[in-house]
Amino acid sequence: MIAVDSLTKDVTGVAKVQQIVARELGALGFVSHYEKNPDERIGSADLLVSTLKGQTARTITFVSHADTVLDSENVGSYRKSTDGSTAIGSGAIDNKGGLAVAIAGLKNYVDALNEQNQRPHFTLKFVSSPNEEGGSTGFHPFFRSCAEDSVLVLGFEPALDNGSIIESRRGNRWYQLTVKGQEAHAGRCKGEQINAAHDLAIKIAKLHKLTDVKAGLAVNVGQIVAGRDRFNVVCGEAHAKIDARFASFEARDKLHGKIERILLTPRVFSTITDRASESSFTIEDDCPPFSATSASRALLKFYLKTIDKIEGRPVLAEKAGGAGDVNYMSRKGVIVLDGLGPIGGKMHTTEEFIYLPSLSTRAVALSAFLDRATRELRKKN
Repeated sequence: MIAVDSLTKDVTGVAKVQQIVARELGALGFVSHYEKNPDERIGSADLLVSTLKGQTARTITFVSHADTVLDSENVGSYRKSTDGSTAIGSGAIDNKGGLAVAIAGLKNYVDALNEQNQRPHFTLKFVSSPNEEGGSTGFHPFFRSCAEDSVLVLGFEPALDNGSIIESRRGNRWYQLTVKGQEAHAGRCKGEQINAAHDLAIKIAKLHKLTDVKAGLAVNVGQIVAGRDRFNVVCGEAHAKIDARFASFEARDKLHGKIERILLTPRVFSTITDRASESSFTIEDDCPPFSATSASRALLKFYLKTIDKIEGRPVLAEKAGGAGDVNYMSRKGVIVLDGLGPIGGKMHTTEEFIYLPSLSTRAVALSAFLDRATRELRKKN
C-alpha cells in the first residue's frame, strides 16, 4: 500500500489502496461495495464497505482510511532503519499501518473460525474512508447509519506515541455565526448605528469564559470576518467560526445551551430606535464524543493484558483530545475504541515512521480481543 501514493486529492491513488484492501478482505470472504460521496463538491474517491455476514445482523464495525497527507515526493521512497525495526514511508503509520493491522487481525480471527467450521456471531463490517485527512466530509451521515446496528466500533488510527490505545475522544460542534447590525457613517451617525463587530466582540469575550480544561471543555473562535474594508463605516455585519469541544453527550448539551444563549442574546442597540443587533447561527459539523464506560473498560482490561503479554511491557488506555471517524459512529449503548493501529510517530511530516514489530503484535492482540469481545457481547445482544 505504501508503494501507492494516496494523497486525499489523488482520487486514483486512493482508489488503488481501497482496491488492495478489498482484495485482501475478499480472500477472507468479505463482500465489498463502494459508496460515492453524496457531496459532489468534494471530489473524493469512493468509500469502501466490506462485509462478512454473521449469524446476526448486529455488527462489529472496523474503521480506517486509505488517504494520506503527504506523498512519496515529500517523504521519499519507503526505507527501513539500519536495525530493521522502523520504517519511513508515505502513510506508513497514518494510516496504511492501521489498515494492515486490521486486515491481519481479521485474517487470524476468521481463519480460526474457519478451522472450527464456524462463521462469526456478529456481522463484520469494514469501512475505509477515502478522505479522512480532510475530515471525511460528505460521509458523516453514512457513518451515523453504521452506528445503528453496531454493538462495537473499532478504530484503527495509530496508537498514541507511547503505544497507548484511545479509550475516549472529545466531540466537537462547529458554529457558523452571523451578526447583523446597521451601517452608518462613523463620523456623522447620531445613534441609528448598530455595530455588529462590537456585538461580536462581547460575545467572544463571553465564549472565552466557557473553556474549562479540567472538565474537558474548550471553546475557540477560529475566524472573524467583519465589516467593509473602510475605517469610516460602522460595521453592519460580522461573522465568526466557533469550535466547541466536549467529553460527553451530557457536557455537549449543557455547553450548547450556554453557547446558544451567548450567540442569540443581542448586545448592541440603536440609541434612537432601540433596535438591537440580530444574530443567527448554523451548526456546520456535529461530531459526537465517545467515552469510556463500564462495558468498554471491561473489554479494555482484557485487551491491555493481552498486549502486555505480547509486547512484554505495560500498555495504557488514554483520552485523546481530537475527534476521528469513529466519533460519528458513537451513540449511547455502543462501545467505541480507537488507536488500535500500530506504533509510530511524527505523523503528517516527512519523518513519519512506523515501529514494524507492532504490526504483528497489534494484529495478534486484535484477533484475541475479537474472540473475547464476541463472547462477552453475545451475553448482552
